[in-house]
Amino acid sequence: MPKKVSPVLCGAVASALILLGGATARGEGAGTTVTVGPTAADVIGTDNAALQKAVDRVAAAGGGTVVVKAGTYLLANSVRLASHITLRGEGPGKTVLKKIPGVRSRLKLDADYGEMMATVEDARGFAPGMGVTALDKVNPSGWTPSVRTIVRIDGNTLYFDRFLQMDYSVANQGEVFNTFPLVAGYEVQDVRVENLTADGNREGSGILDGCQAGAIYFFHSQRMTIRNVVARNYPGDGISTQFVEDPAVDNSEAYGNALLGIHLGTGAARGIVTYNRSHDNGEDGIYLCWRVQHARYEGNQSWNNGQDGISIGHKDTDNVFIKNTVSGNGRAGIYFRDEVEANAGNRNTFENNTIEDNGRPGVPGYGIRIEGETHDLKFVGNTIRSSRRNGIVVQPVGIYIGPKADLVTSERNIFEGELKQAVVDESQGGHNQIASPTGGK
Repeated sequence: MPKKVSPVLCGAVASALILLGGATARGEGAGTTVTVGPTAADVIGTDNAALQKAVDRVAAAGGGTVVVKAGTYLLANSVRLASHITLRGEGPGKTVLKKIPGVRSRLKLDADYGEMMATVEDARGFAPGMGVTALDKVNPSGWTPSVRTIVRIDGNTLYFDRFLQMDYSVANQGEVFNTFPLVAGYEVQDVRVENLTADGNREGSGILDGCQAGAIYFFHSQRMTIRNVVARNYPGDGISTQFVEDPAVDNSEAYGNALLGIHLGTGAARGIVTYNRSHDNGEDGIYLCWRVQHARYEGNQSWNNGQDGISIGHKDTDNVFIKNTVSGNGRAGIYFRDEVEANAGNRNTFENNTIEDNGRPGVPGYGIRIEGETHDLKFVGNTIRSSRRNGIVVQPVGIYIGPKADLVTSERNIFEGELKQAVVDESQGGHNQIASPTGGK
């Protein structure tokens, strides 16, 4: 969920977004394996239709594995997973699922809530079966856009599989464009995605945040594992999970995405995020959205992202961060967003992480910046360092504790390099426990 979306709106609209994932027909039995590829496969083809056919066949059999052979597969719509399915490529450098080039048009007529169509100025490039998003400047993000499938086209009118969930107007620059999740699971359980690349082909595509989309996306699901995948160049987030339980993201890479790299959000419970690489994304590398709780982030690397390396905020509590490396991000290595006490990212622990050189010349950065009424944070045994770039110290402050934060513990942390101030404590609470800095300046 993005930072500016109302929780009331999210909760009210989310129930209308639940989709059915996969087929339910009877088949050959559990444990079925179906191959898909350009040649010598059970399903021949290199598009989303071929991939979906393979998924549906395994779903009808009660579960199993879809093996996607090496090649580039062009996707005009999502590959929708079903429960008890593994979607497995032959390696991120070999199996590439790539969105087709961007298509977009402004609305010609207002598209209203409850309608199953939108009339656009120019329907060229759109096609039946294509995944699209409708939105406008008033409803541009979160749960307010409508992610739909075109079922037919009559002139410049696109007809959808489901009704629109908001009003989108010409006056507010309403438009339709073909951004959709590449691999998606809606209300699924025990699903794995592994050994492939999901390429969002973002040039010319409309931007859609991770509430409803991502190169790899799960919604209202349990026990999903994303392992050894690359999520890149998506016009939104690389990996996004919303309303999920027990998600795992392991040994994967998210880079070049327009917004966030790895985004667990909206009530994600008990996540395990380990040994991933998130870099060169437009905003944050690792983003904890609303109510990400009891998660473990270990051994991840987050660098050179446009904003923060790790961002924590609304009710993101009781998480543990161990042995992560966060460097070269635009503002802060670790950033606690400004929330009131009841909604703050409280009771989080950071141990043995490396945080270095966050910030940009002209925009001084922070190793750790704690905003809001955030409390009960522990920073133990971390290494926080800064160097000079073109003679400028880009990360002059190791740990900044804002005036409303309290109960922050800092012990056995090592401060190295060109830091001007190891700890800046502006807290008015009076309950912080800050050990004397060791090492560096």
